[in-house]
Amino acid sequence: MTSISPDRIPSPDRVPAAVCLDMDGTLVDTERLWDIAVYELAEYMGRPLDETTRERTLGNSLHGFFEILGEYTGRRIEGEEFDRLAHRLNSRVTELMRTDMRWRPGAEDLLADIASTGTRVALVTNTTADVAVVPLEFIDRSRFDVVVTGCMVADAKPAPDPYLLACARLGVDPGEAVAVEDSVTGATAAVAAGCRVLYIPSTDGQPDVPGAHTHTTLDGVDTAALHALTSGTPARTAVGQSST
Repeated sequence: MTSISPDRIPSPDRVPAAVCLDMDGTLVDTERLWDIAVYELAEYMGRPLDETTRERTLGNSLHGFFEILGEYTGRRIEGEEFDRLAHRLNSRVTELMRTDMRWRPGAEDLLADIASTGTRVALVTNTTADVAVVPLEFIDRSRFDVVVTGCMVADAKPAPDPYLLACARLGVDPGEAVAVEDSVTGATAAVAAGCRVLYIPSTDGQPDVPGAHTHTTLDGVDTAALHALTSGTPARTAVGQSST
């Protein structure tokens, strides 16, 4: 991937009808905290987690995560066992979040610019409401017109349901909205919903997602640039510039 330097990011007059933002790894630097909790849980379950399996779990719902972890550890995780392990995982990551929350590069400035343009904005996360409350205190819940958490839909990301719900509550067609994601799971969901997608992987080695525009950072990206970078010209090429 090649990043557009901040001074070359296009900023035409047009802005999206709405912006839908993922949370973990996109707005806040919490994937490293989830890493700690996830690796500890795998150790507790008797099989240290490898990096490939951890990458598969990025952006997943709790049920998706435990399906992958159960397959990896050879254990069926359901019923009371699911509830017990989910509580252990969520309690640990919440503890970590309360002590070490940080913005992802460019995220706070983008939120401020979205507010200045009056563009409607949704937070769309697979994180459950009880855990999401902690980063939302840091980000400020009042920044968002709509918040969709992982417990609000029957099928979480990579299904399109969270983005379809967010767009419905924003009152916009998904094709008029730009979604910003950091994981294959999330970008796949947003593409499936029909959104235009800016995909900024939060970890190295993640593959591109068909239909999403891959970029390296939110640094220097404002609301107008979200529109330009997802309007048909690949994000790795500055709009109006040659790709040669």
